[in-house]
This record gives sequence, structure tokens and C-alpha cells, in this order.
Amino acid sequence: MLYSRPGIRGREQQERAEKALDLVGLGDRLDHHPSQLSGGQQQRVAIARALVNQPKLLLADEPTGNLDTHTSIEIMGIFQDLNRRGMTVVMVTHELDIARYAMRTVVMRDGRIVSDQPVISRLNAVEELNELVRQQQAVQLAP
Repeated sequence: MLYSRPGIRGREQQERAEKALDLVGLGDRLDHHPSQLSGGQQQRVAIARALVNQPKLLLADEPTGNLDTHTSIEIMGIFQDLNRRGMTVVMVTHELDIARYAMRTVVMRDGRIVSDQPVISRLNAVEELNELVRQQQAVQLAP
């Protein structure tokens, strides 16, 4: 925001940052340093940083590469919500299960497009997260 033209006032910068952190579920961690955040929270901060200038397009390169399943689904939920709000999200991933959260997949090999098609059985992040939590609770309750 410091390099935006026209410039953005300090108060508006603060408001945009707070709004972006709220959007990714980190509004309560505003005063924390990176070393005080988990890997998933740091990934959300990176997404928030990309959102502060209100882009029409978000490019995400391996956004879940180093995250656990739960956090990965949460990140996919953020992307699905952004997309519902009208933002185009382009994501690169090698994880086929993560690709199922997208609306379409473009498969590339050696720099060439080999397929471009809608996702037939698209996953809903909210539903998948609820199911994961249910499964985790079932395991904890088992004798």
C-alpha cells in the first residue's frame, strides 16, 4: 500500500489491513509477530497481504504445500469464499485432492495445456471441514 498511486492514507491502510485479516479469520491476531503464528496462520497473513489492495485476481502458488489437512481445507474455504464474492482465484497445486476445491482444472505438462475442464465432483470446504472435525471427534471417542 505504501507504493500505491494515488497514495493511501495511514488510517485507510490500517482499516484495509484489519479488514483483510478479518476476512482470513485472523482479526484477533492483529498484534502478533510472525514468530507467534502457526504455519497456517502465516499462510493466511500472506493471503491477507495479497487482498489489501482489493485485487480482481488472486494468484496462489502451492498455497497448501506445507500445511496439515485441516488448515489446507480452511485455506480452500477462504478461496471459495473470495470466489463467491467475485474474485478470480488462480491456484497452482500438485495435490489432486486440493484441486477438487476449484471450479475448473487446467492440467499442464512440459509447459503445454493437456486438459482444461470443469471439476465434476467439486468439494465444498465448509462441508469437508465439518466432516473432518466429526471424524476426528469419532476417533477420540473410540475406546
